[in-house]
Amino acid sequence: MSSTIDPLSWDPVLDAVTAAPGNHRVLFENNRLRVLEVILEPGEEEPVHHHRWPSVFVFDQIKGPIHDMAPDGTQLPPNRDVMVALKAWDGRGCLVVHMEPQPAGRVLNESDLQLHGIRIEMKA
Repeated sequence: MSSTIDPLSWDPVLDAVTAAPGNHRVLFENNRLRVLEVILEPGEEEPVHHHRWPSVFVFDQIKGPIHDMAPDGTQLPPNRDVMVALKAWDGRGCLVVHMEPQPAGRVLNESDLQLHGIRIEMKA
């Protein structure tokens, strides 16, 4: 799945809430926004999924190492939004990250801390 393809055409079966329901819970949804609670336990790797809308991700618990993984299980370079922000973060307060739509992939939490955050997806 390429990021050059219109995210609205991405397979709905791989939507985060459908493909990784143990990690993504809908707190609120209407025709303009979807608000997700995202949880990833220490040592856990999410199922393959995508996020078709741009979003703001507010982490109240996060610690590295966290890795982006391709659908085939290979580790991606640490150059996506959260990985770059995590490296620059001083660890105080919440980590807030603007996220572009994310094609299919998964995240591996190799830290000893539960990853927890609220992701606000902007549909319109």
